Amino acid sequence: MAAAISLPLLFSGGASAVAKRICLTGSLHFDHQSAESGPDKPWKTKPVRNANVELWGREQALGSARKLNTQALLTDVTDGGFRACYTPEATRSMDQMWVRVSAESSRLWKVTNGSGATFTWNSPVQTAVSASRRLGTMKPQFGDMRAWHAFDTANELWWKRDNPKSNCWSARETDGNTCTELTMQWDSSAPSDAFYDTQHNTVHLAGAVPDSEHTVLHESAHFLQHRLFGGWFPRITHCSPHWVNKASSESCAWAEAFADSAAAYVLGDYHYVGDNGISISFAHDSTYDDGDSVQGNVGGSLLDLWRTVDGGTWNRTIALLSTHHVSTFREYFTLRSSTNLETGGMAHRILQNHTINY
Repeated sequence: MAAAISLPLLFSGGASAVAKRICLTGSLHFDHQSAESGPDKPWKTKPVRNANVELWGREQALGSARKLNTQALLTDVTDGGFRACYTPEATRSMDQMWVRVSAESSRLWKVTNGSGATFTWNSPVQTAVSASRRLGTMKPQFGDMRAWHAFDTANELWWKRDNPKSNCWSARETDGNTCTELTMQWDSSAPSDAFYDTQHNTVHLAGAVPDSEHTVLHESAHFLQHRLFGGWFPRITHCSPHWVNKASSESCAWAEAFADSAAAYVLGDYHYVGDNGISISFAHDSTYDDGDSVQGNVGGSLLDLWRTVDGGTWNRTIALLSTHHVSTFREYFTLRSSTNLETGGMAHRILQNHTINY
């Protein structure tokens, strides 16, 4: 199981015989409309987890404000909490101090606006600070809430990525200092849309799309598969438009189904939910076309394989994709035997339940 990112949460900016350490503590939460809760999309609140934290300030009124921390800080994975500390170098107090939280986690993923700037939030500026202060629970400005929802949702895929070899998205990248970063770019004013740009490792989200955690995870899973393949990606044909329950092509069904099933696997369900709150199940029924050119058939097969014959986990599939380039579900299923994953018996019956016959 992938663990949450863990980095030091305390730091000191310098030592002084007369000064004492001053800390600003608090937590950052965001409000969001939950598509997963149905078409009414009720408002809910979550903490901002694993976001970069910086402490800013100045010691003297005529001085320049600067970043005070020298070590990496991240918001807490349980409550979005932060504690940022600094010891004044020349005085007993600070003229100004504030906390800045960025919609970026280390250099692993981030959310930017249409101009490419990472979303940030600054706490209220604290003045004449001579002792530690509690800032309480705060929230970013209302218009940015969907950006923070997209950012926080990416945690779920990160924790399930199953890469024990490095702190990167894929075992193909072993140097934690040079991991490929996932960029999610959210355009608040554009009509709802979502797609993944392989050339720039960028997920494009627009409008209300971040209300659907399935969609954020689906597009991010395209990035994950891209990294599992080491920067290679299958040539996708006949994929615009594509539907969960209708035939497209084997390559389209494979790529889209992996993204669909990754989102469902991470969230622990068996469907896809759009930003309108409408859900579609991966259980094959009369609305579905037949065969492995239907992404819902492939997605349902993947989920059933992982949750039954593969022991409840996708880990060996992740390992397989980290060592092979796979263009279709048929190729994937054939390669399963190379990693001691079942292809007969129950595995074969699972595919048949989704009208896939090899």
